[in-house]
Amino acid sequence: MSGERGHLNNTSILRFESRFFTEHRFLVYGSTAASSYTIGLAWRLIQHKWLIADRAPCTDFIWIWLSSKLALTGALAQAYNYAVFSAVHRAMVGAPDCILEHFDYPPTLLVYTYPLGLAPFSTAFVLWVGVTLLLYLAAVYVIVPRPAAVIAALTAYPVIVNVLAGHNGFLTAGLMGLSLAFMPRRPWLSGIFLGLLTYKPQLGILFPIALFASRKWRVLLSAIAATTIFALIATVAFGYRAWPLFADALVDRASSLSQTPHTAFALALVSVFGFLRSLGVNSHISWAVQLLVTGVVAVMVSILWARPIPYSLKAAALCIGSLLAAPHAHDYDACILSIAGAFLVKDGLLRGFLPGERTVMLMCWAGLIFWVGPFPAIICAVLLVLVVRRVVLCQEDVFAAPRPTLQPQGPQP
Repeated sequence: MSGERGHLNNTSILRFESRFFTEHRFLVYGSTAASSYTIGLAWRLIQHKWLIADRAPCTDFIWIWLSSKLALTGALAQAYNYAVFSAVHRAMVGAPDCILEHFDYPPTLLVYTYPLGLAPFSTAFVLWVGVTLLLYLAAVYVIVPRPAAVIAALTAYPVIVNVLAGHNGFLTAGLMGLSLAFMPRRPWLSGIFLGLLTYKPQLGILFPIALFASRKWRVLLSAIAATTIFALIATVAFGYRAWPLFADALVDRASSLSQTPHTAFALALVSVFGFLRSLGVNSHISWAVQLLVTGVVAVMVSILWARPIPYSLKAAALCIGSLLAAPHAHDYDACILSIAGAFLVKDGLLRGFLPGERTVMLMCWAGLIFWVGPFPAIICAVLLVLVVRRVVLCQEDVFAAPRPTLQPQGPQP
């Protein structure tokens, strides 16, 4: 009797969610949020708080633009020296009251950003944000080919961070999403996108584990080849000395990360390490917990990718795990959660949603929009629970539930 009552309750929940969660409603919700963001950005522009000379040097994009300028003059080595980089910054754009960090990315990033040094700051900023945003949205659309999915991906708070700061979150999420989207049917193309993602190695540490566990050798070989060619291009263009300088800068970054105090910088980290440091927890304890979480996530990803479960669930778990496993994951990197959400939605569209699942997804979406306090860590944990729940129940009849109004188009991998 209790089983029948539970089944009736689940059916009622599914019917309610199927009426409530339609493509039209999501278009309305997403368009409203996106319009609000647009109005807010326009107001910032009117108030001289965005892309204006007195504030532009304080955006994150400044180190991308300056490093491109130095690369153009054959002085990329100066970008890895904080004192020299700061002097160049003052000489070119003045000395605003803001924090400037030196360049601590591999030289391969310059393969993307090198042309930006040819343009004035504002023009380069618009080009960078516009092109990388299109790449990010293209990845979402390839996974879920619906306007509602693209609109929803535009409303996340990390999108605003990238638009205002001009960082590389769109590029990272776009390359990761395209690599995972093409992996089942076009492994060689997937590997190329994965190789291009190596400009940000800390967010790709779980990919080799997943590829080995699932024995996707063609993807792995393609990624290795693309990474090698990518590195050779950077070496030829900017000199082999850039690599040891990058290694030194990486060591400095790790040292400064351990000393991260209870500041806005710690709050900007979406990792477990950053969350604990923002609460004032000792750096040694924070590192220990982060390493524990990284190990657990790595084992979980390995198990999931080795099992014969729906691919979309594997991809979602890998996206979420990539954020959780990286101690130096920032708020602008959290666009990856939109990619994870797209894969979860795709699996739901193909096999049906579980009772209450779409309500939880809506709450996570709201969390990505309003984004305060510990929301990033909570959203990662909740999405991972949804993935595990679907994995556990993927062989049962619970997925034979009424399908939502939003349906996929065409064949899906």
